[in-house]
Amino acid sequence: MGHLNGAVKEQPSVAPSAISVPLGERSDVAKSEEFDVAKRWSEIKEQLNEPFHPDEIKWRVTATSTIQTKHGPQKRGQLIAYADQRAYTDRLNTVFGEWGWTRNYDVQVAQNFERRASNDKSQTAVAAKVVVVSRVTIHGLGTHTGVGEEWADDENAATRAEAQAFKRACACFGLGRYLYDLEKVWVDLDQSNRPGYVPTLPDWALPRSHQPKRQSPPPAASTRPVSNGAPRNSLVRDEVMAAVTALADKVGFSLAQSTLQTYGGTTDLKRLGNAKVAIVLDKLTDLSRGVERLLAARKVLGEEQYGALCHELNLPSDAIDDIPDRDTLRSLLEKVETRAKSGMPEPAANQTAGKIADARGRLLQAARKCADRTRKRLAVVIEEATVGTLTLESLKDLTDANLPIVEAAIARLR
Repeated sequence: MGHLNGAVKEQPSVAPSAISVPLGERSDVAKSEEFDVAKRWSEIKEQLNEPFHPDEIKWRVTATSTIQTKHGPQKRGQLIAYADQRAYTDRLNTVFGEWGWTRNYDVQVAQNFERRASNDKSQTAVAAKVVVVSRVTIHGLGTHTGVGEEWADDENAATRAEAQAFKRACACFGLGRYLYDLEKVWVDLDQSNRPGYVPTLPDWALPRSHQPKRQSPPPAASTRPVSNGAPRNSLVRDEVMAAVTALADKVGFSLAQSTLQTYGGTTDLKRLGNAKVAIVLDKLTDLSRGVERLLAARKVLGEEQYGALCHELNLPSDAIDDIPDRDTLRSLLEKVETRAKSGMPEPAANQTAGKIADARGRLLQAARKCADRTRKRLAVVIEEATVGTLTLESLKDLTDANLPIVEAAIARLR
């Protein structure tokens, strides 16, 4: 099945090359019309690697979880960025013209896949998949292939698999490849599982027309920061980056990642602009004070009572690394300091909560690693590991009676 890129005209008998002057030798090209092939290759590569316009980028929720905040349970979702296949088609048409490239599809239905039944997760059912192979050919450059697949019970399975296959083939040419490097981001969801906001794209994921204007370099003799707090030379920047790294280690992995993404637009320190580095440094400094207070109050309160409070807030474990954001840190700090100052004994119902909270945290950590490795949803991994006994939602209600199930699930995941 072949497609001529949406064009309605009749296809010429011979499609022109993607490069205005062919890469090979051309006897009909006058010697006076010299063409720098290397330069043309560089131009094509640059045009293909150029990020899409920000308006073309969409965000999809790929996983969900629920955390406890001071305002009650809050559903959160993991977002990934993607672009519609029309953006890929438009870019290829812009660079090579409608007749400079072609695409073909092979569609098959693969049978006898076993999956969880949609109406009863404890049962399995035999299903089929729609598998699409897309071949994208750029005349003069070559051909790349991509594969897409969707469950056949989806009424749009063929369309989704086709788009997936086409975009994966384009990524082999470099088109849209940068989207795979964007960090996955967790945000709050509304009642319809829609994100409350979409993340800000980092500067490196923007086209040149949207890149921030570069300021003229500062005088070589100056080593002081500018008035807005941003470093003025590499020496000062290195010092600030070292301070940010030290603070990130101090506040823990999740808090550091959340701060970098919220205020810097990326979790990669190297991609932070000077102004954003200064903002992130200020926010991490503030968080570090909160963590210091939390550790001091935790010492007074005791590990068992502290673990019980972490369990009340639905945290995976009592580790600092598992505090997901500033709001959760504030809520936990208030509870721990209040309990430590009052000297209130731990409620009897929570005397053994620390053990199950620790086991719950270890189960979630092992399940996350498995989900990343197998590309399965976290809820599915947990249900499979516990043989349908537990679900992601039921983990918050675990008791000591569930310890054997949790430990066995951890062993399976490892």
